[in-house]
Amino acid sequence: MTNTYHSAFIALIGRPNSGKSTLLNTILGEQVSIVTSLPQTTRKNLKGIYTDSEMQLVFIDTPGIHGGKYKLNTAMIDEAERALKEGDVDIVCYVVDLMREFGEEEEKIAGLVSNFTSKRIIIFNKKDRIPDPEAKTREFLEKFPSLQELPSLIVSATAPETGDRFLEAIKPLVPEGPQYFPEEDITDENLRFFAAEYIRRCIIQNTRQEIPHACFVEIESYKEKEQGHFIEATIHVETKGQRGILVGKGGAVISKIRSYAEADLSKLTGVPAYIKCHIKVTPHWRNDKRFLREHGYPVS
Repeated sequence: MTNTYHSAFIALIGRPNSGKSTLLNTILGEQVSIVTSLPQTTRKNLKGIYTDSEMQLVFIDTPGIHGGKYKLNTAMIDEAERALKEGDVDIVCYVVDLMREFGEEEEKIAGLVSNFTSKRIIIFNKKDRIPDPEAKTREFLEKFPSLQELPSLIVSATAPETGDRFLEAIKPLVPEGPQYFPEEDITDENLRFFAAEYIRRCIIQNTRQEIPHACFVEIESYKEKEQGHFIEATIHVETKGQRGILVGKGGAVISKIRSYAEADLSKLTGVPAYIKCHIKVTPHWRNDKRFLREHGYPVS
């Protein structure tokens, strides 16, 4: 072990579906943050923790910064920006999707990163999905010259070697500091959080179009007993039609969602999981300030 220990809080920032959560999971070697092909999967800041004998990195996986018509969208953007403004972040890791054009959303994020006064690194992601990633990287840096001097990597976040490459690149930026969390911890979230996220991931995987965006999973109770973990969840939707789709013919869709979520949670905890899902119509919850505040979103 080295004479001095190093640690840092690192904000992962970027557009929706740019690969922030995939990168985090690759670094940690665990599925801490849910990953799907649906944009805007991450709704709140999530901490993922990497620890070795020399350093501890506390990643904050922020919601993708995007435009949107709901107060929920605004709250998600506030969540991401708050990670930069609170002064608790040592390093900003800007994840850029090389597959997409660098439009208005990218300009907003690049501006935020440019104004950040501490250490920064750019991760150009999805190099395996385009014919000339180096050319696309040059295009980005020409468009945003204030970021040209920052250290950067061109990667595929899904590749196993990306974790080691990232750690080598970030190490010179990490200041001396204490170990904030026990070495066995990979997140500061509790099992209620993961139960809700696993249910939400199963909703995303088994429904289409607006349904995943219109669903909010609330864990009403989580009881750990000798026989297993017993969870009661309420899935909020905005219309009766959405409720019908989520239930499915003869309850087939919600049964599938519950079964898959139980399997995911059992794998995480090592004990059987039993989930009861109640589907409630909560009209316009994405624009309901009171509802959003009650569930931890910063809505003014």
